[in-house]
Amino acid sequence: MKKQEPLASLRDRLTQYMKEKSMRKTPERYEILRVAGLANGIFNIDELMLLMQKHGKFQVSRSTLFNTMELFFNAGLVNRHLVATAAHYELRTDRNPKAYVICRQCNTITRVSTSTAKLALQNLIVRYFNIEDKILYMYGVCRNCQAKNREEAKKNKISRN
Repeated sequence: MKKQEPLASLRDRLTQYMKEKSMRKTPERYEILRVAGLANGIFNIDELMLLMQKHGKFQVSRSTLFNTMELFFNAGLVNRHLVATAAHYELRTDRNPKAYVICRQCNTITRVSTSTAKLALQNLIVRYFNIEDKILYMYGVCRNCQAKNREEAKKNKISRN
């Protein structure tokens, strides 16, 4: 049996979920899933809206995107990252542990691919709890914000003298 590509597998899982819940299988839902796959990582509703405008076959409203992402979350098709200033989403195309760094200043979320973080999460077991996704969030200040902070500190030091 050939291994399905991740988006096709998610599409099949969406079809199955909507069938089980007696939901309409609208072309807009499948199109939103396809376009979300173009995000290639974490995205928020605003970014998805721009992708839909640029690459989508349908014009959809923000409320449709919010509702559809809620459907995808309930169906287990996306991870919802409740970090920074807004919910961010990421398609669940694999079950590998994931690690992210989040800048406390600009709210940028970046996926970290260090083997150390993955190894730590891969072996994590919690008694009496079935872990479905292993995700690690690390907060701090990104390189760009550190540079801005240094520049501001220099300006403040000069203006005080």
